[in-house]
Amino acid sequence: MKLKVLLQAALLLVLSVCAAQAVTVTNVRRNPFYQPPLTSVSDLRSMMQVAQEDIRDGMYQAGYPELYQPLMAQFSQVPVRRVDYLPGQNFLWMLSKDNGGYGSVRVVKDMVWGGRRSIAAYEFSIYSNGVQYVFAVPLACGNLALKEVINGNSGGNGQTGCLSCFGFRFVADIGYLKQSDPADYLLLRAGIEHSLSDRLSFLAMVGGAPHLDGTDGDDAILVDFLLQYDWFRFMFGNQWSQAFVGVGLGGWITSGDDNLEAEDTDVDVIANIGARIYGRPETFNASLFFEARSGIDEFDALGEYGRFGAGLRCRF
Repeated sequence: MKLKVLLQAALLLVLSVCAAQAVTVTNVRRNPFYQPPLTSVSDLRSMMQVAQEDIRDGMYQAGYPELYQPLMAQFSQVPVRRVDYLPGQNFLWMLSKDNGGYGSVRVVKDMVWGGRRSIAAYEFSIYSNGVQYVFAVPLACGNLALKEVINGNSGGNGQTGCLSCFGFRFVADIGYLKQSDPADYLLLRAGIEHSLSDRLSFLAMVGGAPHLDGTDGDDAILVDFLLQYDWFRFMFGNQWSQAFVGVGLGGWITSGDDNLEAEDTDVDVIANIGARIYGRPETFNASLFFEARSGIDEFDALGEYGRFGAGLRCRF
């Protein structure tokens, strides 16, 4: 019965991920980032100067605040070329402004140009920490967009420097869980992460929790599904980092005694909180997190049978 509930919940979460597809835009003039339309590279350079505050705000929302300074410092010197993007061209994100170009800055992530014809744009690149960032600005709207990120080790053909495909990233956790009953576990799991918006992502992970010590408990297989919300950004050392919170459901599957609350198979409610401590959002990075999990039917004995711990999450 517990596993049936878990599978039903997992199906709902997977369906929500499948429904979160790329955003198709067919009219960039509807919410222009800058007016009037760009007609020359001089117009583009003027826009980059006039709209500095909006660009800073937009890049913060997009999750790339650390790129603002390199962008503004390098832009006046970089070559700019005029290009035409065919329908179906994907952009990692694009900035626009609400209310027909007179409102606040907003970010559209994983955007696809879905117009019936190609769209004219200016394209240029900047470099930061050995990574190439290719920007695009459609002439009709001045919407600053990040087209692709090319890692110096990717051979120039990668969308990003990470092991990602179709919007998914590989993630892996290693950590420790403590049960007061008592029992100690090693936390090992790996899976995929998919971005649902600029702040919300879905994680599906499988792994195990080998029993390390304690008079109770048993080895467990883990099947965990989490929704993670990027809470706030902060300075960590000399670069921006990201704090996050997560909630979800997990399967704690054991061969222990089903009559013992400390050893039985459970559908767990999971909560965690953490922050990125190494790397950049678009490349390999590592986060420290704290996690609590408890069987749905064991909330009344959370202090005894709940499992609490910490771990390291790596994104590839």
